[in-house]
Amino acid sequence: MHIQHSVLIRKPLEEVEAYLTDVSNNCVWQEDVTESGVLTDGAIGKGTKAFEVRSIMNFSLRTEWEVTAYQPGSSFSFASTSSVAPYEGAFNLEAVDNCTKVTFSFTIFHSGFNALFDPFIQSIFSPRFRKNLENLMTILENSS
Repeated sequence: MHIQHSVLIRKPLEEVEAYLTDVSNNCVWQEDVTESGVLTDGAIGKGTKAFEVRSIMNFSLRTEWEVTAYQPGSSFSFASTSSVAPYEGAFNLEAVDNCTKVTFSFTIFHSGFNALFDPFIQSIFSPRFRKNLENLMTILENSS
């Protein structure tokens, strides 16, 4: 199952990137994240490990993930290391006329019987991810 959404944020790329790569902000702009943090020391980069606790349909779900690639000013990607279902995602950033285009891609890897639930799972997650990006846009555009 793959989901992808984009938003255009009226802020410089550097500001958007700094906010996105501060994992503690995840519980601010993602409505279903109740807790988030980094598990390793140092600046974010390839190999950084982090966690999130999400409230999904009134269930608390903790996942852990690792940054798999980081290209400052361009993109960063991550993959689950501990989760109910394996997943990977990426944020791609692009400067566009004094704004930043943020494209979020997310893939959950199901197989066998579990793959039958992909349409249902996508119907839940796709609108949430879209709303989260809109929250990110609103928060950043209203910050000074």
